[in-house]
Amino acid sequence: MQPISSISRRTLSQLMSSSLRPIATSRLALHSSHLLSSSNRNYTQSSAMATEMTPVFAQDAAPPAGPYSHAIKAQGLIFASGCIPCDSAGKILETGTLQEKTALCIQNVRAVLAAAGSDITKVVKVTVFLTDMADFADMNEEYSKHFAHKPARSCVAVKQLPKGVPVEVEVVALQ
Repeated sequence: MQPISSISRRTLSQLMSSSLRPIATSRLALHSSHLLSSSNRNYTQSSAMATEMTPVFAQDAAPPAGPYSHAIKAQGLIFASGCIPCDSAGKILETGTLQEKTALCIQNVRAVLAAAGSDITKVVKVTVFLTDMADFADMNEEYSKHFAHKPARSCVAVKQLPKGVPVEVEVVALQ
């Protein structure tokens, strides 16, 4: 396959007339109908399914630190807000190791997913926020105990997290 930058105008026109359309000068995207059906049958998604979003609040998880839901369920997915190392009453784990704090974050993730009708084995993407990348190995040690199925993950260092905690975990899961 040729790199996008070397595709001729003629080739681009042929691609556009098949199942591709341009979304930028040098990028292409498949039409969703082509992706969803090998026979290219038309696929129409109901507008109700496209816009239905259900907030999730979990009594067994730390309360949200701001004006947001623990998670939103939409189109078969659960988008969980970041979970910090707090107990279900909102008390922050002040002392303890980074591993213990990571475990509490994941305990909150489990509670949110349970309230949404899912569980940790259905997690497809994890984002971990750390205030110090020196904690990466400790976080990984605890993390690996809970995510044996190895979902996609990003881990980023941030300057600061809510309530001064050193770690926050957010996930996207299947319902």
